[in-house]
Amino acid sequence: MTKSLQDQLLALGMVTKKTVKKADHDKRIERNSPPKGPSVQESLAETQAKAREAKKAKDQALARERDEKRARAERLAQTRDLVLAHAVSRGVDADRVEYRFPYGKKIRPFPVAPLIRDGLAVGRLGLIEIDRQILIVPREILERARDRVGDTVFSYLAAHQPETDDGYPPIPDDLDW
Repeated sequence: MTKSLQDQLLALGMVTKKTVKKADHDKRIERNSPPKGPSVQESLAETQAKAREAKKAKDQALARERDEKRARAERLAQTRDLVLAHAVSRGVDADRVEYRFPYGKKIRPFPVAPLIRDGLAVGRLGLIEIDRQILIVPREILERARDRVGDTVFSYLAAHQPETDDGYPPIPDDLDW
């Protein structure tokens, strides 16, 4: 029968009975002591706290998204009301002439009164499409609608307004006298 390493070292005289006894005692104490590190309850509480924090963050993100959506809908409704309140009439049916403007990839005719066509051409008036209906509005209202909602909801069209508004057309830079 083979002897254990401890017995062999004791027989050779490399260790004493006192050190052998102390090593056995230390092993027994280590075996019977509670495990080191967090207990099951502590780790469970930590996991639950992390889950609560994740749920709270998710709920806050959903609430923020819902608030942004509601605010966007309010701005859209306010802009729609503003445009409808300041819409300009196209004029009498008998007097209408065609004003042509780019609509997507096509040029679309839009019958309006001659005075309205002139306002659209010089940029005092603009076109805005709301709910598949094209309306004529003053340029200021068009700019306010663009500022409130942006270009994603409505489509806009306004001619470039000349720098001077003295009744004369702008003079080209390359004009030779």
